[in-house]
Amino acid sequence: MPIPDPTAEPRVLAGAVSPLTADLVHGPPRRAEVLAAGRVGVYLRLDGRVLPVLGPDAVALPSALRVAEPVHVAALAPGDAVVVGEGRVRLPAATVVARRTWRPARVPTGHLGLDDGRVAALLAAATVEAPGWLVAGTAGAVSDAEPEVAVRALVGRGPGLTPSGDDALAGALLLHRAAGVPSDALAAAVRGRLTATTAVSAALLEGAVDGWATPDVVALVCAVARADAAGVTTHLPAVLAVGHTSGRDVVTGLAATLAVLAPTGRIAA
Repeated sequence: MPIPDPTAEPRVLAGAVSPLTADLVHGPPRRAEVLAAGRVGVYLRLDGRVLPVLGPDAVALPSALRVAEPVHVAALAPGDAVVVGEGRVRLPAATVVARRTWRPARVPTGHLGLDDGRVAALLAAATVEAPGWLVAGTAGAVSDAEPEVAVRALVGRGPGLTPSGDDALAGALLLHRAAGVPSDALAAAVRGRLTATTAVSAALLEGAVDGWATPDVVALVCAVARADAAGVTTHLPAVLAVGHTSGRDVVTGLAATLAVLAPTGRIAA
């Protein structure tokens, strides 16, 4: 095996930046802290925000700088520093250059359709193994006019970069938007607890408040809101495949929220 030349210039990789984080990438050069690095890319924090730099195998997070080639970050560890700015992210093994912009997926504001029970049944079957605390907690956060206590018990609860409680709340926030049901109290309660979870998860939750999510999640949420059982069947597997339990936890949030909204008359069982 050839020995790498330590004096060699880093590779240049073309990237596509999200409009949600383009100001960070195209701003003046600044130090960014590594939050996590792994097989699919690296998560950076700068100016109190999170910038994911992700390769082709990663989920298309709405705020990501996406790269068509693998992003080699084996030399990086949490707490390390890299430089971001002037359209570039300078990593040890490569420099990612933002050549273009991509458009992230967003849940439109709409209304709930009339479900004959099939959508609710599909979501229930997909989340049968979800922990009871997650189902009950999400239902409480959605149904309570003052959801602070329920949200406090959910945010940050569970392992990983995006804990289960956060993923379920993201699903709840997204479905409220798709259903056209105001969720100001829930959104305020979630925003008030963002420091209680990981920086990566906090960024995803804040995005969910405004309807931003991955394309597969957006497609599923829209299908649920339309009471489109065929669409739910189509998009559910891709969401469930995300992470160890992240996809299932998002679906748990959708199921719990749908169950709470159903008796209001906005949807007919």
